[in-house]
Amino acid sequence: MTVLRLLQKEIAKIGYVAIERDYIFSDVFAAAPVDRQASLAAFTNTPPSYRNAAFAVVDAKGRSVSDIAPEYRALGAPLLFVIESDIITVWQVRSNGDPRAIAHARPEEIEALFSLYRHDWSPDLIHRAKSIGQFSRVAQLDFVDLGLLPAIEVEIHSKLDLLLNETLAEAIRVGPRGARYQIDQRLLFRTIFRLLAAKVLQDRGHALAATWNPNDINSILNEISKYYTLESLPGEQTSLQSAIFSSSWERLRRGINFRNISADDLAFVYENTLVTPETREHFGTHSTPRPVAEYIVSRLEFWRRDPEELRVYEPFAGAGTFMVAALRHLRELLPVDWDDQQRHKFLVERVAGDEIDPFAKEVATLSLILADYPNANGWAVSQVDLFKENLIADRVRAANVILCNPPFEDFTKSERLKYIEAAVRSVSKPVVALEAALDAAPIALGFVLPEPFIAGSQYQAQRQRVEKLYKNIELVALPDRTFKHSVIRSSLVIAHEPKVPGTASATSLRSTVISVGGRDKFLRTGDVTETRNITRMSSKGIGELWINELEEIWELLANYPTLNSIASVHMGLQWRHGQTNVVRTLPQREFAPGVHAANAVRAFALPKHIYLDFRSNHLRRAANLPWRETKILANAARLSRGPWCFAAAVDSEGLIFSQQLFGVWPKPGARVYALCAILNSPVANAYIATHSPADRIRVSTVSAVPIPVEIPTVIDELVKRYMRIVAQSFGLFSSRAAERADELLSQIDALILKAYDLSPRLEKQLLEYFRESERPTLHEWSHWFPVGFTPFIPLHEYLSDEYSKAKKEQLLSVFTPLPDDEAIALREILD
Repeated sequence: MTVLRLLQKEIAKIGYVAIERDYIFSDVFAAAPVDRQASLAAFTNTPPSYRNAAFAVVDAKGRSVSDIAPEYRALGAPLLFVIESDIITVWQVRSNGDPRAIAHARPEEIEALFSLYRHDWSPDLIHRAKSIGQFSRVAQLDFVDLGLLPAIEVEIHSKLDLLLNETLAEAIRVGPRGARYQIDQRLLFRTIFRLLAAKVLQDRGHALAATWNPNDINSILNEISKYYTLESLPGEQTSLQSAIFSSSWERLRRGINFRNISADDLAFVYENTLVTPETREHFGTHSTPRPVAEYIVSRLEFWRRDPEELRVYEPFAGAGTFMVAALRHLRELLPVDWDDQQRHKFLVERVAGDEIDPFAKEVATLSLILADYPNANGWAVSQVDLFKENLIADRVRAANVILCNPPFEDFTKSERLKYIEAAVRSVSKPVVALEAALDAAPIALGFVLPEPFIAGSQYQAQRQRVEKLYKNIELVALPDRTFKHSVIRSSLVIAHEPKVPGTASATSLRSTVISVGGRDKFLRTGDVTETRNITRMSSKGIGELWINELEEIWELLANYPTLNSIASVHMGLQWRHGQTNVVRTLPQREFAPGVHAANAVRAFALPKHIYLDFRSNHLRRAANLPWRETKILANAARLSRGPWCFAAAVDSEGLIFSQQLFGVWPKPGARVYALCAILNSPVANAYIATHSPADRIRVSTVSAVPIPVEIPTVIDELVKRYMRIVAQSFGLFSSRAAERADELLSQIDALILKAYDLSPRLEKQLLEYFRESERPTLHEWSHWFPVGFTPFIPLHEYLSDEYSKAKKEQLLSVFTPLPDDEAIALREILD
């Protein structure tokens, strides 16, 4: 018996039934489409793909393993068996780096080798490790590189998107007499779907592929329509259309081999690429980005439950991205010995959706068909107006997992008359959808919602309900342009594990941030920028679900006095007729010196004043404030979305100001310069940044800024000296003036931080929060610590003479620094 037959026999003995000889797959890591061949490939279930590949067997033929292994990464198998003359070596395939040797055996030792690894190499364990290993340590196996699947997925989506765009370009080309031929969008979409399905069936060697003539486009289209029980394409294919789609088919045939591609990847890319912005606008389709849907479904942890009990429903389904994601996660939980028909029957009974737009409904159905290869149709996607007679309330009760990206807008006046039952609940469409889901109390829900859901008062009642119902709650803050075809800022709410009514239970909260800089990585790999976790007793129940950045610091400062104990904060002037004609650059009767624009204020510095309309009959509010008293002016609109969002400056000239600014009046006994130092400090800026919406700052937030119990009197003189330098230079700093201003500002910051008495670790965490952020100063400002500075040293000590002396070369020559790895380990222990 040959070595290959011996290996096939032993692989079958440990439970594998999906074993392929001479398996051909596309190497998606190669720059151009290249087909590779494995002498033997074993899969945990069917149909074969990189997601369920377990083993690959190849003959070395004199080549080194370091040359062979990279060619088989795209197969997706974590273990590579390499036959070298009379010895077989088992290697771990890695997403990066050289393969790692696991074991080796001679032909006569193969049976003993598989007996030794029978448990770890079983199809069940490898399948679980690949599907849920990244979410659960229990399912992880040390020889399964969790980075391999995401790396393959990124390459597949990139290659598929390119191929489909090329296919589209082939279909939308110049027609007779040089005129651009306009193909009906629906016809194009439906035809390309059939060609994709044909490509899948052909590359996978399905029996149906033998029933059509590969050179006759109409033969292919008709056979696919019959197999998937799809309606015939509208009208007869014109000779020009047949020629165009024949050309598209040839382009598709020459593209990467679909044999090893997971069907759900094809479904995601199909929808994302083919439903163009023009189509979305014309037919009203919307879509949830695949990484968003995948993230939500993965965080609901289906694998913790018996799949028999799960019933998934997607209202407002659009292109069905949530349904496709749910299909994949559910399918991976099913027994590996089930055949395709068993899995199909199980899944169509447990995944459903509704959509009002007929074209979007068709997109969703076709995506599900692609994701469910090789099965025919049977998916329950209905065309339903969910707001009519508040039908959504009934539809959600039939499921226990709700996945939803609802319309974000409010009901119009005409819609309120049309949808009386729904609009009575709320004028907000997302609120109506979420309330219906919460009424049904599913075991899990995942919603895309407007950004204010995170902390906005208009969603407080819904956040309270979520907190009352679920043990595990996660909110996700998404950056601009996460949604390819929408500019509206969004958030996600993910909740599961229902609480038992009447019993006390803790609530696990998780706040996840995808930063603007991390957006592309998230959309490419699903990786998030930051997560924060706390556990809270359910008795709190006030709907505060978002964990602010630096939360540990805010909890520590919660018992400190707040700004409103030493100062009063007020919005500026608001005019009855808007602000279009309230500003003058020269003095004018009944116009007073003032500041109009929020971004005019800089740290400790006010702009040259202009003149604002101060006629009482033109003012709506704030006219009776003590304008002539010394006060502080600060911006009411954020200066940036980053940490340095706030700036304050002392006004001793009695200026008036618009509603774009705050006035902060010190109470008796409070020192205005010390107060200004507090408001420009990293503590105040971080507090305001982490407790404010993306576009504005509230009076209540500024009033709640924690302040030190005692503020050293030397602060006042430092602030005055700094203000003098700034006033004298005002944008024209010499290098010496800028250096001196930077030194003084650091000293002010250090004394304010010392007054807060944070631990060295928390102070360092706070200061690193401002890394790479631009401070609103008139001179160039750099971070307090150099890049890569790791010690936990308070800023006042770092700036001290003692620390400067401690850095001298003679000290370092006596006390040798620890090696980097030892220093890191020691810091972790001390933390």
